[in-house]
Parts: sequence; structure tokens; C-alpha cells
Amino acid sequence: MMNRIAESLFWIGRYTERAENHARLIDAFYHIREETSSGERLWIRIVQALGDPAVFESVYRSYGEREVLHYMILDPNHMNSIQSCVHQARANLKSIRDRLPEELWDLLNGFALWLKSNETDELLLDAPFLFLKRAKEWLGAFYGAAHHTMMRDRHWHMMESGRFLERAENTARLFDSVYRSILEDPKKTSFYLFSAVRAIGGADVFRRLHTDRFTIENVVSLLVLNEKFPRSVLFGLGALEEQLRALRQLESADATYEKAIRLVVKARSEMSWLEGNDAEEPALHDHLLRCMSVIHGLGGMVGDAFFRAEQGARA
Repeated sequence: MMNRIAESLFWIGRYTERAENHARLIDAFYHIREETSSGERLWIRIVQALGDPAVFESVYRSYGEREVLHYMILDPNHMNSIQSCVHQARANLKSIRDRLPEELWDLLNGFALWLKSNETDELLLDAPFLFLKRAKEWLGAFYGAAHHTMMRDRHWHMMESGRFLERAENTARLFDSVYRSILEDPKKTSFYLFSAVRAIGGADVFRRLHTDRFTIENVVSLLVLNEKFPRSVLFGLGALEEQLRALRQLESADATYEKAIRLVVKARSEMSWLEGNDAEEPALHDHLLRCMSVIHGLGGMVGDAFFRAEQGARA
């Protein structure tokens, strides 16, 4: 597979997954905002989690609701806004349109056009919940179409590699952001933890495993350490390893494939510090930062292994 094609597929997977995960994190914080009086501090937390505060402050005068939602959802000049992520995924798909099912182009192009037609004031008027719900549904339709129409060949495995790498990092990012809110307001620990589980789509699974015992340890066991829950960090890393092993079988026995797989295995082993009672330690934030750093570095190394220069990585 040519490097250019592999790179486009990898970033289609990453950008579409990033857009969905950002919608989930913003939705989680919006629910927290409805139940707390955190005010500006909550909006700052969103920008810290998904954007660059220095860039935000160079453009916007305050951390108001309208400013942050525009920056994180519809700002075309912010490379990690939902609109920008979808636009970049569309650009990558367009460059290899003849390699993928036509249905994928129709879905992603339609979603990109719909995003461009939205205005921030309308988004606030109609409630961001509805907008974010529709964004998640549209991206879910894209994933579903890919699952049901793509050959399980090099193209599929490369796109899925990008998707699961991005998912692992973003799940860790979402939980870390909520955990820092807990440190600021420990009286609302259960509510914050429920918001994180709900945003990731795991409320029903959590109740089946832990009833309503929303402790930090129980939530870490689902969102970070559960190897069977598809949005957990460990599941994402395991799926990434699976996709890379499939690529290794389809492609040549180049040493770069072995190196990439070893890096994923190492990243999974790095999660061992969160086992057992460690999840309740005050140092959990440091552990999660380390986890995100390992996964983020893994993205660059996988890029180097397959197409040498990774383009458009999260700042």
C-alpha cells in the first residue's frame, strides 16, 4: 500500500473518531454545567482538555459559553474543532475516493456540509445536546457503513488502526478532565463519574457490572482497564494491536511492523499502575497524563513506521 494512501486512511480513522470523542466530552461537561455552578472554570477545563488555551485567548476575550462552544465545535480556524476534524477527514477521503465505498463519501460529505450550515447562536438556541446527539449519530452511521461495506483488506486495517489509537487517547483524556473536576469539587464525585460514564456510552454496562456504585476505582475499571468494553483505553490499544498484526500478515515482513506492534504492547503494559487500589490514589491524574503521553507518542511512532512523517497530529 502506498504511503500516501496509508496516511489518508489512518487519518480518516483518527479524525472521525476525534470528532465523535470531542462531541462526547463536550456533552459530558455540558451536563456537569447544568448541575454545578462552576461557571468560567468549567469552560476553561474544556479548552484545556481539547484545545490550546493560549490560542483560545489570542482570539477570544473571555471563557464564555458561546465562545467556548464556537471554538470547540464550529471554529474552522481551530484544528481540533469538530467541524475542522470532519473537514480534514473529508479531505483525506476525497484524495482516495476511488479506493473506498461511495456510501462513505456520501455520508462524510453530507455531514461536513451540515456542519458548515450551522451557526453558534442557533446551536445555543436549540440546545447543544441535540446538536451533539446528531453529530454522534452521523459519525455512528459512517462507522456502520464502513463496517458493512469495506473489504477486510489493507485499507480497512489501516483506517481502524487510526480509529482505535485515537479512541484510546481520547477516553483517557475525557476521564482525566472529569477527574480534575472531582479534585476541585469532591462533594460531587458521584455525579462527575456518572457524567463520564454516560458520555462514553457506558451507563448501562456500568450498572450491570457495578450497580450504582460510582467510585473512582469502579469507573477506572470500566473506562480504562476493561478489555471487553469497546470504548475503554485497554480495549482501544488491544484493537490497535490486532489491526497492526493483520497488516503485518498482509504486507511484507518489514521490521517496522514488528516495532509498531511492540510499541502497542508496551503501551498496554504501561497501564499496570492503575490496577487495584492505585485507582484511588491522588496521583491518578499523573498516571493518566503518562498514559496519554505514551499513546500520543505511539501515534507518531506508528506514523513513522508506516508513512514516515505524521501529518496533523494533535497539538
